[in-house]
Amino acid sequence: MNVALCAAFLEEDVWENRLVTAAFPKKVEITECNSIKALLKILELKPFSLLIVVLNGVAGLEAVRQLQENAPGVPLLWISDEDYSLFGYQYRVTRFLNRQVSDAELREAVAGCLKLSEKEEEETVK
Repeated sequence: MNVALCAAFLEEDVWENRLVTAAFPKKVEITECNSIKALLKILELKPFSLLIVVLNGVAGLEAVRQLQENAPGVPLLWISDEDYSLFGYQYRVTRFLNRQVSDAELREAVAGCLKLSEKEEEETVK
């Protein structure tokens, strides 16, 4: 499964390692970037099963807004330092987590998002 990760500069590797562990035993290929601009360009090149935004404050909010405009059918996991869960609901984010998320919570969120993605892929094939 292809997963796109948009995280702040120098944090991509930390989040990538946590996400690979959270997705286990599923194999995921993670494409990382550190700006929404870069992620939008990558979205033009290949499809993703899951989009993950780990950006703080307004940067995360803007990233989520743009992703919902450009990839509305792709499950979206948003991790932020502030409680933007109301905005997450407004933008139909699949899951919203606080930045201090535990490994168990992250594993549950990633599993739920990937399961949703698999279900949507199955329905598309039918």
